Amino acid sequence: MALSIPATRAGDGLRPVNMAHDLPQIVELLRLVFGEALEADGHNMLGEGVPGPVNELYYRFYPFAQRLSNGFVWQADGRIVANATLLTTRAWDRFLVANVAVHPTYRRQGIARNLMQAITTSVRQRGGREILLQVVKDNQSAIDLYLALGYTPLGNMTTWYATGARVRPIPETATDETAPAIVQLPERRWREAYELDTAHVHPDLNWPEPLQRDAYRRSWWQKGLDFMNGRHFEGWSTMDNRDRLTGLVTLSGEWGRSYLLTLRVHPEWTGALERPLLAKALRRLNYVPRRNVRVDHPETDQLTGHLLQEAHFTSQRTLTHMRLAISR
Repeated sequence: MALSIPATRAGDGLRPVNMAHDLPQIVELLRLVFGEALEADGHNMLGEGVPGPVNELYYRFYPFAQRLSNGFVWQADGRIVANATLLTTRAWDRFLVANVAVHPTYRRQGIARNLMQAITTSVRQRGGREILLQVVKDNQSAIDLYLALGYTPLGNMTTWYATGARVRPIPETATDETAPAIVQLPERRWREAYELDTAHVHPDLNWPEPLQRDAYRRSWWQKGLDFMNGRHFEGWSTMDNRDRLTGLVTLSGEWGRSYLLTLRVHPEWTGALERPLLAKALRRLNYVPRRNVRVDHPETDQLTGHLLQEAHFTSQRTLTHMRLAISR
């Protein structure tokens, strides 16, 4: 049952986002609540060069506006003091919740609960079957709210980051043992690469979309598009003595953005391949244009975390991924 919070003036309380009037206030609220996290590299939601004073005309034509157009706001004293954004995905019945933000002055009044209940009602009316969200791991009050609303945790993902000047190579092995052979990922093995990836990381821990089955397929058409759009992708892999894919590291990027480094190791080979694969990717950085590097990796993989610290990466944040199954 939704909480009842008295409105102090006409128009106050819960309502859907109104694109014609709300965007400047929503952006100001998000900046207040999320601060630097909103501008984090690779997760930049507002874009570069956003002017200080916001105005409606600017944001109505700004691409970011579309991401805020669905969802709900809470208005108090004639001002927007809370927001929750509802995003669609490639799957018609799968929705995402983002930007659950409440002004510090108005917290602990049940506003976030009302916003989330409105989101759930909206998704149910649209025939949705699941809602997913991310929340900072240390935000226990928010996690408790989502648990009370029926969300279940899927796992934690940590974002690691290093500037191009700071990242350092690491040895292939910690001892004198022989490093495994690492070869360029064969193009015909893209299905196996997908299976390896999803064996290492739950598909719903990829945000905002689960990993697509053809994510590692590099057709000539895809290569042509990458070249035309200034995108870069390369993958390196290890095999066992039965020619099965056991480990994978990829480096991808595009003009104006950080490289995304992805490391995946088959569960049977945990502890044996993380260092040599990461060392390979870090060496490759010497042969591509210098950029910053981001890694999104399961928090539970402490070995890879230690290796990233050895390479001078720092942990930016850890997000808990949660899921709500919509009952019929």
